Amino acid sequence: MFQKIIEITLPIFLIAWLGFIYSRQFKPDLGGANKLIVDLALPVLIFSSLASKNFDPQSAITFTFASIALIVLSGLLAWPVARFSGASVKAFVPCVMFTNVGPVGIPLIALAYGPESLPLSIVLLVISNILHFTIGAIVMNGRVEWRLVYANPLIWATLLGLCVAHMQWDIPSPLQTALTMIGNVLVPMMLLSLGSRLASSQLHDVRVGVSASILTSIMRLGAVFLLLQLLTLNPIESGAMILFACLPPAVFNFLLADKFQVQPEKVASTVVIGHVFSIVVLPLGIWLAFIQ
Repeated sequence: MFQKIIEITLPIFLIAWLGFIYSRQFKPDLGGANKLIVDLALPVLIFSSLASKNFDPQSAITFTFASIALIVLSGLLAWPVARFSGASVKAFVPCVMFTNVGPVGIPLIALAYGPESLPLSIVLLVISNILHFTIGAIVMNGRVEWRLVYANPLIWATLLGLCVAHMQWDIPSPLQTALTMIGNVLVPMMLLSLGSRLASSQLHDVRVGVSASILTSIMRLGAVFLLLQLLTLNPIESGAMILFACLPPAVFNFLLADKFQVQPEKVASTVVIGHVFSIVVLPLGIWLAFIQ
């Protein structure tokens, strides 16, 4: 088991660490590269994963419901304990609900269960993304940011991919090759970008970051094991849910906190320290996923 944990986590940490060291040394401007990832490469990966013959929309219904339930339940559990984190409810609860599914979750689940598990991580990413701009925005700002929903290329890539899967259309071989090539490049680029973003982050309240990071992991793990007692999922789906619960808070939590001015410094500290804590939490999550 120890060797498997190392095989899964070490590539993720190594690539992110390389991005961190390079950015510390050379301070590159990755704004354009990050926009390319979010606006083009990630939607392409979502479309190709959902449109593939390995993805069955009907069989994914239970897993989709479980993903929504996990995000909502973890937020409900986090609400009464927010005062112990040192941050406000508006700042703390979204950090519990929304994890870094893209840069960390996609490679983690793929390394743990193989390429055939990629659609599961895509479902988690899409659900998390939609709920982040709706429920997450309501928690932080009191209203839904609809423009962030309907203008989001990830949403349109999801709808198009589901349409192709439902109609059982065949994607032409040259196009499929191009989509696969983009998908193969995307995951390491997201990890490099994550390392670069962490290198430029500033810590303003370490105490809040530590306490909030510990509580986020406890709340999410409590929520996922409660749900697994109530829902019937296959071993890979259950494992993916556990890994999802062990991911660090999404970087986008800080972007929304900064946009709405909801204790952005404390949210930033929670996000950064949460990624540092993932060195311990992710191996624990892999162990829990494979023994359940």
